[in-house]
Amino acid sequence: MRKYITAKPYKAKIQLRPLDEKAYAFVKKQLKEEGVEIVDEFTRKEGIDILVSSSRAAFSLAKKFKKKFNGETKATRSLVGENKQIGKRIYRLTMLLRVKKE
Repeated sequence: MRKYITAKPYKAKIQLRPLDEKAYAFVKKQLKEEGVEIVDEFTRKEGIDILVSSSRAAFSLAKKFKKKFNGETKATRSLVGENKQIGKRIYRLTMLLRVKKE
């Protein structure tokens, strides 16, 4: 698993696999419409990873993506720490958006 070093904290990672220009433009447009800050983007050989400031927006985007592109979506979470004051675990969301090849 690759660690991301960014200047700002992020709540969710959106993975777009494989990189498709139409799907990428759709994702960027939807995030902009919802007012979500894109913290950083990383291009990888499999596709692109987009770090965003809202996990709720990532779930919303996945529903819209699946409906428009008839693609596959998968949500996972990873433990990143614990709030010691209230004893609550802190998770980070990873949302996979896979475009089906035709």
